[in-house]
Amino acid sequence: MKTRRIASSIALAAAVALGATSCGLMVPQNTTQTYAPSDGIDVNVGDLMVRNLMLIADESGKNFNVVFTSVNNAGDSGLLRITFVSDDGATEASADFLLEQGITVFGDPNGDVAPVLVTIPNLKPGATVKAYFEGASGSEELSRQVPVLDGSLFEYADYVLSPSQLVAEEDVELGGEDQAEDDAADSEEIAE
Repeated sequence: MKTRRIASSIALAAAVALGATSCGLMVPQNTTQTYAPSDGIDVNVGDLMVRNLMLIADESGKNFNVVFTSVNNAGDSGLLRITFVSDDGATEASADFLLEQGITVFGDPNGDVAPVLVTIPNLKPGATVKAYFEGASGSEELSRQVPVLDGSLFEYADYVLSPSQLVAEEDVELGGEDQAEDDAADSEEIAE
């Protein structure tokens, strides 16, 4: 009788131990799966790596700041084109980025690289938009859903561009002698 109880106890303990630890046999381990730990997405296009990509709506909600960090471990700079396509497929907005070797932050109004804006009608924060990624020749085109956010989260408030920042960005894009001539003409008009 005693041996029967001991055998039953051992069998019960083995069944409990097997049941408690065997879920790893059937369920994939989360630590082996890659994921973007923030709100944006991660994409690798050849040697060019895009990290935490998202669109941040400006104050008007009509233009979207393309925000991401690039990691380029290739020997030289690379060109990346991102084409955003509306849900109905009627509207496309493309943006080209020169990814220098190393790490570069895009979309930061206070950063070294001027923010790049795209306009996609009827796109609202909280949605996602389909994006196609195209690198240097020879790399395959990838598509992903990119999240669209606004400044309601504190960490993204600095990426929401105001109308004055949009005007400043347009002035920077003009640049050079043409801008100096435009400024001189504006000064003459004001003086008159």
